[in-house]
Formats: sequence, C-alpha cells, structure tokens
Amino acid sequence: MRILILGPQGSGKGTQAKLVASSLGIPHVATGDMLRAAVANGSELGRRVQPILERGDLVPDELMVELIRARLVDEDGFVLDGFPRTVPQAEALDAMLDEIAKPLDVVLLLEVSDEVSLERLLGRRADEGRSDDAPDAIENRLRLYHELTEPVVERYRAKGTLAPVDGEQPVDDVAREIEDALGRVGAPQA
Repeated sequence: MRILILGPQGSGKGTQAKLVASSLGIPHVATGDMLRAAVANGSELGRRVQPILERGDLVPDELMVELIRARLVDEDGFVLDGFPRTVPQAEALDAMLDEIAKPLDVVLLLEVSDEVSLERLLGRRADEGRSDDAPDAIENRLRLYHELTEPVVERYRAKGTLAPVDGEQPVDDVAREIEDALGRVGAPQA
C-alpha cells in the first residue's frame, strides 16, 4: 500500500505514519527526518537546507522530488509524510510516482486546529529542543500550510483519494480511525 499523510505541523503525521508503517510492514519515509539527518551529518545537502529549515521555509521542489524518488524507487509500499506541501510539488510527486509505477493508494488528512498545532509544537520544542519549532517558525509554517498546502488537500479530495481523520483525538483513537480508513481502501489489516 502506498500512503501519503497530510496535515498541518503538529497534527501527528510522524507519530501516525510510524504506527501505520509498523502495522503494515512498510517503510515510513519522512522527508523532514531525511533533511534534518542531512543537516546533522553536515552534508552538502544539509548545508544547503539548514537555513531554509531554520526559517520554516520550503526546500526547493526539484531537490525534494529527487530525494524522494531515490528513496521510493525500490519500495513496493510506503508511508510518506512531510511532502508535498504545494500543488506544484503534488503534481511533481504524482508524476514521479507514475513514472516509477507506484501511484498513491490513499491520502490521509490529519485535521487539527492551529491552536492544537501550536500547543503540540511548543511542547515538542521543550521536549526535543528542535530549532525549527521556534514560535516564529511555527507561525510561518502554519501560514504556509494554509496558503500552500490546503490547496493540495483539495486536489487529492477532488481526485477521490483523500481520507480525512480527526487528528485532535488521543493517539490510539486516531490510529483506529486511520485503520478504518485504510480498510475502506483495501489495505491489509495487521
């Protein structure tokens, strides 16, 4: 099964993606983790993207699509989170997945309010010390989500692949709702 998880920052995408990936025995492909690892390793990619990430801005589309292609080309199934964040990125991702014959089966949307996102991200900053969870970066990322990513949500809704999930529930309840949504699109159950 090929799954994309969308939602604002702090909606629980990473947490739920890990649970789904573990349940289905497929890899969790988190573009944010891939980029943060590149920064931590001091690679050329890391040096290029570090200031972009610290501002809460988006990494250039071509770079992201190539990074994802390299990761997914040999995978039969996956849970992708963190990309796409814009309609052109969604178009590029879909085209690339079609090229490698791995189109998305379902797009899960974790719905949470800005207030819940902010509360969760500030908590994560306190717990993990993530520099990209500074209040000004959070505000910028939420603004970008509303301006740029909500049209991506509507694109997948129009294609009939979107499955909305209430992301404000406790983790286990969200996981059960996701399991139900995957069952409706034919995912094998754990």
